[in-house]
Amino acid sequence: MSTDPDPPATPVIPSRIRLARDLRGLTQQQVVAELGGSISSPALSQIEAGKFRPSDTVVKQLSATLNVPQSFFMAQWPSENQSATYFRDLRSTSARDRRRAGAQALILSNFIAALEQFVRLPEVSVPSLPCALDAGRDEIEHSARHIRQLWELGSDPIPHVVRELERHGVAVARLTLGNTAVDAFSTRVGHRPLVFLTDDKHDNYVRSRLDASHELGHLVMHQPVEPGTKEVERQAQEFASSFLLPEDSARIELPSRLDAAGWSQLAEAKRTWGMSMAALLFRARTLRMISTDTYQSAMRYMSSKGWRTQEPGDREMGAPEAPILLERSVRRAEIEAGVSVESLVNYAHLPLDDILDLLETSVDERPIIEL
Repeated sequence: MSTDPDPPATPVIPSRIRLARDLRGLTQQQVVAELGGSISSPALSQIEAGKFRPSDTVVKQLSATLNVPQSFFMAQWPSENQSATYFRDLRSTSARDRRRAGAQALILSNFIAALEQFVRLPEVSVPSLPCALDAGRDEIEHSARHIRQLWELGSDPIPHVVRELERHGVAVARLTLGNTAVDAFSTRVGHRPLVFLTDDKHDNYVRSRLDASHELGHLVMHQPVEPGTKEVERQAQEFASSFLLPEDSARIELPSRLDAAGWSQLAEAKRTWGMSMAALLFRARTLRMISTDTYQSAMRYMSSKGWRTQEPGDREMGAPEAPILLERSVRRAEIEAGVSVESLVNYAHLPLDDILDLLETSVDERPIIEL
């Protein structure tokens, strides 16, 4: 253990060292190896546990190794209480990947907290409607219907799901993690909900809308509930389907038979409601418009056609919905308050490249045609 006699002037917050390590996806052993043996694994463990205060020399080394500013280790925002992070399948997502994704969520929340010193973001309007694990379909339908009513969406198709989340105070970002095991996920840090959509797996308009709605279901129904269980995920999927396609409309729009006319009706509903055919079939089964056997037969048919990977009409539906709240807020802070994104990042004591990556990945990069 280092015995350098130069302790930092401002005490290091142990959890911030762990946060930086999680952000880089490194184990304690890997960090120690990168440090060249200047401290041992047990020493780093004690530092992260708050049992030993690192010297300035070690802090500088950790800063360089983990590619974060030294002030990152001392920064503490008023509310960093992070609720459970909801990943789709805990079995297919490694603990390291979950920690890395959670770390990205936390640094984005730090950036948003800094941003809110200069601009006022939409008030959060995402009520908590706790749902028991044994809740039936009617309760989930009620929760989705309540959100539609609260947000004044009526019973019509939702033109832009991501925009509705942002309009009601949910910060949405897109990630490219280079790992298809991590699907969309959500959490709350402090009072503001965060939804992260990923491009690694679902760079697809209809699936991305379902992902955003699924995560909204977690935020509404599952705070706090143990994430990743089969029942929790089923409930969020049922919420998403109901949110996107209300029951009364579903009973009119969806086929009860899957003959040629039924598949054509399904394709038309896909274009109207912005949902995949697989999601529409799930909705029909949930509402008992088709039997479980019919649903499973339809899934086998779609698999045989390769439609579980890409359905007919996917390309024509266009690019996934892009978030806009953070980009516009940063621009407004720069125009109205003269604060650049670099200044905001420095103010928040965050690594610049990470925040720029989060912001750039979340922007629709298609060229705008001015008329």
